[in-house]
Amino acid sequence: MKKLIVVLLFVFTTSFINGQSPISKGTFTIGGDVSFSSQSFDNVSNNMTVLTINPKVGFFFFDNIYSAISIDYKHQSMGYFSYNLLGVGPEVRYYFDLERVKPFAGLGFTYYEQTSGDSNNYKTTTSVFTLSGGVNFFLTNYFALETSINYSFINYNNPSGLYINNSDQSKLFQIAIGVNYFIN
Repeated sequence: MKKLIVVLLFVFTTSFINGQSPISKGTFTIGGDVSFSSQSFDNVSNNMTVLTINPKVGFFFFDNIYSAISIDYKHQSMGYFSYNLLGVGPEVRYYFDLERVKPFAGLGFTYYEQTSGDSNNYKTTTSVFTLSGGVNFFLTNYFALETSINYSFINYNNPSGLYINNSDQSKLFQIAIGVNYFIN
């Protein structure tokens, strides 16, 4: 009798867990993506090379609607100049609930602040608004590979005299790949 109860409990629990969509209300996510891109500026002749690593933790407050906090690490180089940035910001997505493929559209904001280590002690801030679209390909019920296309509007607030002007703007197109784990 105990074995029968254990087996029935296992079958009930498994069918309940597998029957729930990974993009339903109450689901947590852990994941991230990586991208490599080239960024150009209107008044600077060199392009900036950008490597981005973006881990994030999210939650579905409503079915299909995801919000997350992301930590954005960027390594940027332009000519002989290179530096690292660490930013943080929110992200919101709407997922379309198809079978094993879940397309999404999203908006994000990231804020960066950097202080130079030299005697000038320059403080630089950067604000980034990002539009994104992509697809999660579910390999299991709760693990997905992600591809996305991101278009960012970047506003730099730099002290005068830096390589990039003191109030410069740029746009950045990125293709990112990543993974996501969905926890119900």
